[in-house]
Order: sequence, then C-alpha cells, then structure tokens
Amino acid sequence: MRIRLTLVMLVMVCCGACAQDALQERFERLDADGDGRVTAEEARGAGWFERFDADDDGAVTLEEARAGVGRQGRQTAAQRAEGMPLEPGPTAAEQALPDPPGWDGPPLRRMPEGDATDDASGLGQLFESVVVPGVTDVMAGTNGFAIADLNGDGLMDLLVTQAEPRSWGGRIPDRLRILLNEDNFTFIEHPITIVASDLSCEAFGSSAQIPNLADLNRDGYLDILISRHAPSTGGRPRPGAELRGNTLLVSNGAWDRFEDLAEQVGVRNELAYNRQTSIGDVDGDGWLDIAVGCDNIGNAMGGVSHSRLYVYRPAGDSFGDGRFEDVGDSEVVPDFGGFYSDPDRDRASPGITLRDLDGDGDLDLIQSYHADIRDPLTPLSPGNYRQGMFCWRNLLAETGELRFEQIEDNGLAEEARLRYDEEAGRYDVIEPGPGLPYVSVADVDNNGLPDVLAVGPADPGWAPRGEYVTGRYWRNLGEFSFEEATEAAGLAALNWTYRDWFAFWDAPISEQTANWEAPRRGYPAQPAVQRINPLDRGFYSADTVVGDFDNDGSLDFVLVDRKESFELPNHRAVLFMGTGEGSFEPKNGAFSGLDGSGISGEAADLNNDGLLDLIFAADPDNSGLVTEGHRYQDKVYVNTGAQGARENHWLRSRLEGISDGELIGARVEAREPETGALLGVRWVHSNHSYKSGGSLEVHFGLGECERVDLRVRLLDGRELAFEDIGCDRYVTLDVDTGEVAAQ
Repeated sequence: MRIRLTLVMLVMVCCGACAQDALQERFERLDADGDGRVTAEEARGAGWFERFDADDDGAVTLEEARAGVGRQGRQTAAQRAEGMPLEPGPTAAEQALPDPPGWDGPPLRRMPEGDATDDASGLGQLFESVVVPGVTDVMAGTNGFAIADLNGDGLMDLLVTQAEPRSWGGRIPDRLRILLNEDNFTFIEHPITIVASDLSCEAFGSSAQIPNLADLNRDGYLDILISRHAPSTGGRPRPGAELRGNTLLVSNGAWDRFEDLAEQVGVRNELAYNRQTSIGDVDGDGWLDIAVGCDNIGNAMGGVSHSRLYVYRPAGDSFGDGRFEDVGDSEVVPDFGGFYSDPDRDRASPGITLRDLDGDGDLDLIQSYHADIRDPLTPLSPGNYRQGMFCWRNLLAETGELRFEQIEDNGLAEEARLRYDEEAGRYDVIEPGPGLPYVSVADVDNNGLPDVLAVGPADPGWAPRGEYVTGRYWRNLGEFSFEEATEAAGLAALNWTYRDWFAFWDAPISEQTANWEAPRRGYPAQPAVQRINPLDRGFYSADTVVGDFDNDGSLDFVLVDRKESFELPNHRAVLFMGTGEGSFEPKNGAFSGLDGSGISGEAADLNNDGLLDLIFAADPDNSGLVTEGHRYQDKVYVNTGAQGARENHWLRSRLEGISDGELIGARVEAREPETGALLGVRWVHSNHSYKSGGSLEVHFGLGECERVDLRVRLLDGRELAFEDIGCDRYVTLDVDTGEVAAQ
C-alpha cells in the first residue's frame, strides 16, 4: 500500500462556505508560486497527489482538490448532525487481510490509509495516521522499540522486538527487526550479524523486551541493550523455560555486526522481570553504567523484582575485559534493588530513570513503584507492599565518591503502604500514595529545571494501590525540591474516566459497552474490577511522550493508553498542548488527529522536516483480551504542520567529538542571541519513556525566533557555546572545533 501523507487541507470533508474557505486557504499555502496549480514537488510527494490529479497533467488545481475531497469515504460530526449521507467506503473484502495460521477470530482489517477518526477527518489535525509498509502492516506484538540513526546517514531508523500474537496459537521465537529509514517514510529491513551466538534476527530467543541504544564500548558505533523477563511462577522457572536474561549486543567492527556480551560482563539478571533500562555514567569515570527496572506481576510470573544499578568496572584493554558490578542493596544506594520477599521491603516497578534532577552535574535516580501483585499471601506476595515515588540523590559532585542518599521529604518522594487483611480478604491502605510506574522528565515551564510526570494504571481490583490515580505532575523548585502541581498545571484530566473522555471526544459508545452488565462471577483474584463498567475505569495509562509538537517553544505531551481490548473500541491517545505558562490543555481528535493508542510511544523527526512525528507500539497480548487482529499493528503518525506548527521555527542538533559516556546527561540550552533569554532546555538521554528508546540528540521548537545560541554543559563540568545558529536546520555541533555543520 502506498504511504499516504495526507496533507490535511486536501482531505477535508466539510459542509458549507467555511469548509470551502479553509480548503482554499490551505491550497494557496501549498501553491508556492501562486499559479493556481499544486505540483508534485509542492505537495512534497504526498500520496493523494496522483489520485487528485484527475487529468494526469502533473498538477492539481483547486477544483480537482475539491472533487478529490468529495470522493473521500468519510463523514464528519457536522455532517452527521445535519443528516448528510455517508459516502461509501471500501468494502470488507477490500479491507481484509489473509487469515494467519490458526486464526479463528473475526476477519483481520488493514490499517486505515491516513484516516483519523471521523471527528478528526480533514479538520486541520496536527497528526495524520499513515500506512508505512514493514511497520504498520506487520501483524505482531511489539514488545519494545527504539528510534535512532543506526547507520549514521542522518535519518532516524527503527529497532523493534516483536513476537507472534498468542491468540494465533503456537509460539515462534521473538524477532529483532532493524528497519533502515530510506526517507519519505520508507523503511527497509536490514539484517544484522550476531557472531558466536545462537541468536539471530529471525530467532531472537524468548521474552525480548525493551531496547536501549548507546555506545558502551566507545568504538563509535551504537550498542544494543535489550531487556528480557524470566518465564516463571513463584520465582521459579517454568519447566523448559529459557532463562537467557538481558541481551547486550556490543558492536564488533561495524554498525551492523555484534557480539552478545551480557553474560561476560555480568548484566543478564536472568531471574528477574527486567523491563525499562536507563543508561548513564553515574560515577564519572567516562564509562556508561546501567540501571534496570524490574516488576513483579502476580507472584513473580515474569521473574522477580530485582532491580539493579550496574556500575561498569573497566579491566584490560577491551570493553569485554571489564565487568558490571551491582551496587544496589548496599551502602552505595541504600534501600534500592535486591529482591527480598520481605513484607517490610518489597516493592516493584517496570520503570527506572537516571537524571540530573538538581543540576549539580551528576545523575540522580528515581523509581516509582506500583507493586502490581494480585495474589495475596503467596511466597513472593506476602501482602505488605510499598508504593510511591522513591528518590536517591547522587552525592558524587559533593563528595567526589559514588554514593546515593535516599531522599524522603522533598515534595516528590512519597511512600505508600498497603497491608492485606486476611480476615476481611482485602488490602488496607496504611499510608496513602500513588503507584505510577511510568515516569517522564522534562522542563515544561522553561525555567531550566527538570520537572516530573508519572502515569500508570489504577483500577480497583486489578492490583492494590495506595491511591487510585492515573497521573500526577511535580514541578521542580530547585535544590532537589518539588511541589505537586497536577491540577495547577491543567492536568486534572489525567485522572478522568473513560466516560469523561468519550464525552470530551464526542465519541460513539459501542452497543456492547452501553448495555454493559456486571458478570455474575469474576476471576477470584480480581472480582472488583469485573464489576466496574469499562466506562467508569481510568485510563490504563502506559506512557507519556514529550516533545514540542507544534514548535511554538512550549513542550507538549501525548498520553498513551494501552487498553487495546474490544471493550472500548473508540478509545485513543490524548494530546496535551503546552500553553507557554507551564500548564497544558487536552485536545480532541479534531485537533490532534490521534485515532489509536498502544502500549508505548516515541517521538522523532522521521523525515527531517523539523516536525516531531509519532510511533505507537501495539502489544495487545500485554494489555488484555483481543478480538480484532488489526490491533496488533503499530501506528505511525506524520506531523502535518497544521495548527501553526509549519510556520514556527525549529532546530535539531547532535554533538560529536565526545563519547556517549560524556554525552549522556548533557544539558543543552537554547537562548535568544540578542537578550540571552532562555527559550528552552533539553537533556541528552537514550531512554525517554517506557517500552521505547530514543536518539542522543535534541529538538527545539523556537516559535518566531529565527536564530539561536546553544549552550551545552556536560556532566564533567565542561561548558560549550555555539552562537548565532540559523534555525530550521538539523545541525552537528563539533565539541573539539566549535563548528556547526548542517546534517
């Protein structure tokens, strides 16, 4: 299927003079030379061009555009309200995909070619879903993915771990897929070589999860760390289970040639439920270290919650001669890490984050625990759990030695405790607090300090919580001090129910959901959630993807909801736009164009036009019952430049001339050249959010600012200045020479 980069103005299906005026305005914006004809070059290769060029003369007139729009098989909310008939769309047969082996569900459907939901159909939405062969048409569960320039050509590539859907029957080994960006949203699969290993892209072992990319061996090529969980029950491996543990693919002479050194350097953690990793140099020796977040689901069925802080100890002449030492559960980082099976110490979280929260030049540690354990009083679920946000302040800058201090009273750290009442058969909250494991860190109010946003699931009966909230935001006050500011920042909607969201979207509710009745019997371990109408549950919040999506200088974010079951077929991710004053406003589909969601998301400029695009990963096996095969398909959203985004200025940059051990954690400031006013701050990191990894570069939206000064502060104290840089470019900043070069 042709990738359809539907520029919003040419797919409007509106009624009345306003719609015609909007179409004409957008047509004239594309018509760069004002000759009344949009050429393929002016349309930037959009997929609609050939369809709208009715006379095949190499240009589209306004009349042809209106005629083409009229042929679209879509209907807006305004049309429905006026009783206008719906244009016929593709038939079920035209949408059908071949049934995979063993599939006994309903017919699988193709991904829509650029169609957002009907309330976002051609009304100037910021994002447009597109079909990308090899990405959105692959029927698989995506366990994790990363976006980075793997081969060094200046285009963002994809690395994806995928598994055959469980509902198809049978299992095949997980796959590792490398998809090279050929520009114009074309990705070509590229094999890699893994020497001296039984692993290959086609047979990548079981339980491969989240990739994280950085150059650990300092040879100039990206290495690949992929977490894995341990198939087990009660902390014991299931019969015949493969306990491979984490995989560390270290480059071996080329960007696409690797050797698995996980066992050799000691980072397998093979009995744990390994999830997100965070990479950075915590001890200031120039070598990258690794933090691993580990979960505990229902009596350790995916492995134990043994989170790790691995510090690399070099030895010999090569990276493989050294070894990682876990300093968790020691005086170096007290009350962190080791799995205890101890009612006073147990806690678990799939997420983990290394960030310089206090700006002193070393990486601090935060982990938000949610204790997603449903079976009380089993050997690894003793019924007394700790939840909340835990913080450790790195004292390296203050003392010269690696040592973390646990912080308990700074406005961010908050501990909840739950205890199981065996007589009553319920969990009692001893100390309230959130259980929000998915954390994002960014300066959203442009004061130069990193703020914290955390989300997570919170359904009563699914798993115990000290406080049933699905989102919380903390504003950084400096000196490792924070204040809770969820409502003050306009983020009360983070804790809305689906009923609230469906009203906000003006989205139809399925007949099944509208007529929902509580089942007479539910699962013994979770009867409460079975008696709650799906509309009255909170989001199964799984991720927040942060970026300046309209390039106005204020950070925005997308809230990703991982509820991928049939119960709520019209649910979708939500775009929150920054107001410029440290607050946010949720936008409906007519603005955002987001028509789906997934288990995680990541933002990147996939076509080097200065606008951040989106990818959502789909893994319904990890999120609930699936009845529609198309939910296994990942989604790609092109940033259309609508809502003023195309008119705003931007700058992308990456640094060269230093190792990733020096680079990760770097603070990059954008300032107005004349006044020195701060325009924004970014930090360079490879993990941005849950279930995904990103590139070691920064992107600034700059609004009306046409030139900018960049100031870079590395963790080792070096400060670099790159002055008077022209905007609307992707540039490389050379640390050694101070030169700025276009990518």
